[in-house]
Amino acid sequence: MANTTSTQIILDGARNAVVKLTGALDTSNLAYTVPIQVASFHPTPTQFRIDHIDYSIADGIEAQLFWDATSPVVILPVSGRGRMSYWNFGGLQNDAGAGKTGGIGISVTQLPGYTYTTGEPFVYIIILELVKQGVLYG
Repeated sequence: MANTTSTQIILDGARNAVVKLTGALDTSNLAYTVPIQVASFHPTPTQFRIDHIDYSIADGIEAQLFWDATSPVVILPVSGRGRMSYWNFGGLQNDAGAGKTGGIGISVTQLPGYTYTTGEPFVYIIILELVKQGVLYG
């Protein structure tokens, strides 16, 4: 089996969006990729803010979320299982600088002491509750 990943847009509303990221890794780390791109949403925002993150990450791997830009900016690392909420103080705001795309990137790396084994994947699921910012109508 090879590594597999998927991105599902669960909600694409006028203001809010919900996106599910999943992966099963059994051959290698997941290199930096940008699964959440503003052009995939309508109305199209210029960027997102993150209000909630639900996650379940297999023991042995760690996911890192990024604000996509020329030099991507780490939002936070995610491992284990849980829910993090940020809405009560205005959410996690995109503070990427030069070359900011408004997208959200991810990479997944194996932790020391673990080994990828074909057919025995490390799995992850991350659900992001987003708020569209700078919506472009038209």
